[in-house]
Amino acid sequence: MKSKLFLTLAAMTSFLPLQQAFSMPIEQVYVQVEDVTGGTSAPLLEKMSTSMQLVAQQLLLDRDTEVIQPVQQEYATLLTDIADRVLTGYYLQSTQLTIDKEAELVLQIRPWSSAISNVQVDLQFSGIEQQTSELLESKLPNLKQQLHNTISGASVDASDWADGVLRKMVRQQVEAVLPEFKVAVDLVNEADKTIVQVIVYPVGQLVRNVDYSMRSEAIPNILLMKLKYKYEDECNKLRGLPVNYVERQKQEIAEFLLAKLRSEPELVEYDLHPRVHIEPDTDLGVEIIIDSDKYKIWFEGYGDIGRGEDNLSGKAHIGKFISPVEEMFGEVELALDDVDWNFGAGYTRYWGKSGWSYVRRMPDGDNNYRLEYYLDPKWRLRAEHFSGDDRNEYGVRYRIHEFLSAEYVYGGDEFYLRIIGNL
Repeated sequence: MKSKLFLTLAAMTSFLPLQQAFSMPIEQVYVQVEDVTGGTSAPLLEKMSTSMQLVAQQLLLDRDTEVIQPVQQEYATLLTDIADRVLTGYYLQSTQLTIDKEAELVLQIRPWSSAISNVQVDLQFSGIEQQTSELLESKLPNLKQQLHNTISGASVDASDWADGVLRKMVRQQVEAVLPEFKVAVDLVNEADKTIVQVIVYPVGQLVRNVDYSMRSEAIPNILLMKLKYKYEDECNKLRGLPVNYVERQKQEIAEFLLAKLRSEPELVEYDLHPRVHIEPDTDLGVEIIIDSDKYKIWFEGYGDIGRGEDNLSGKAHIGKFISPVEEMFGEVELALDDVDWNFGAGYTRYWGKSGWSYVRRMPDGDNNYRLEYYLDPKWRLRAEHFSGDDRNEYGVRYRIHEFLSAEYVYGGDEFYLRIIGNL
């Protein structure tokens, strides 16, 4: 009796796993759409597979395999009917449905009519100058080819599938490298070609105006006039860009301008070195400064308002750097009131934004000590001592633009305003 009971229990325990093996829920559903012609790209087929997988999961997921398997063909027929409606642009050639713990649906398709063979990608940047558009397009180097490869070989009637895939592809790439821009994608089928039109447009605050200047203390500014007008046009091409983009990429924009400047014949011939300073705003500030590590030449004319004498004068400065921070120079001054000429030879030592100068003035034979400090590119402080009449002079100077400055001066016992013309 005990042995009989043992055999019965053993048989029951052996049968239970076997019963569970034939009666288990479907835990995963996999769908694969294949183009029998091999023409449709992987991204399009993946999109179709994802769409059909949602349908198949609703029908099969968590269903008991023991219940589904006897009516497997009916499910395959139902999925075929759904696929015929969903996969527009394609004939459904065959359906293979495998029911198990992990169910698999394989749909083989072919285009309704002809496949896309002639693809043109039209990439445009709305509201952006052509040259700047080329710079932006360089940040999306593979986009055109990817769009071409994605749409080539697809059914000409599958525009619904292609639109969504192309739009997602473009949006992902643009958001990754140009987050200050949005994108619109349109697919147009013409008689003998398919056009993928991509329009990238800026959002947020945009650059409306460009406050541009070019100046130099290495050579007279008047010699840069031709170059100044040329790069005014270059800088104006930055209009229309998002301010946030300029803020994020200002170093790259500066390098883009510097690469052009360094190839200019005038700068190469005289060994001049450009610098570019950019202030992002809706009124974009772009300042180009031309430096030299060999010489420093400038000419200035002075008109003093509120001064008792020597109201009109001028100065020429010709200097040669003997080291990166040391300059030897000569200066010529002319006071127009009595046509009085003064000549001087001097030395300047530079520390960062400041410079200390000594000048021996002739024919008076007095000494001039000068200390200057640049607060920023526009503001400058000056303190000067003239030993001949034991006089101190202090000035606060503001550069209005590259050819005009104003300085408020305290000289000896009087205050006056000096208007400075920079040649």
